[in-house]
Amino acid sequence: MALKFYDSPFHVTHPEPIASKMAMKMDLSIMLSNLIKEKGWSQAVAAKQLGISQPRVSDLMNSKIEKFTLDAFLDMLDSLGFKANWNMPSLYEASIHISKEVAVAC
Repeated sequence: MALKFYDSPFHVTHPEPIASKMAMKMDLSIMLSNLIKEKGWSQAVAAKQLGISQPRVSDLMNSKIEKFTLDAFLDMLDSLGFKANWNMPSLYEASIHISKEVAVAC
């Protein structure tokens, strides 16, 4: 019997279209949670910075990704100064690059 490898844990339990979205949402959730932790923000401060309510920050920090859309994650990143750039080099390939310019102290 051959081993079967999956793109993400979500691909084990969900159909491809749903699993891919869930994996992307989890990645964005982790990115935002790590930013909040790095900045040392309370949930109240994070809510103000992200433009969402404190209970939504709690959902975010507890990885309740089913409560968020991909647009909501991108909106939160945008509120922190991040920009999403979409690159489509061919009809069969695309990538997303999310970044923020950081000022360098002189």
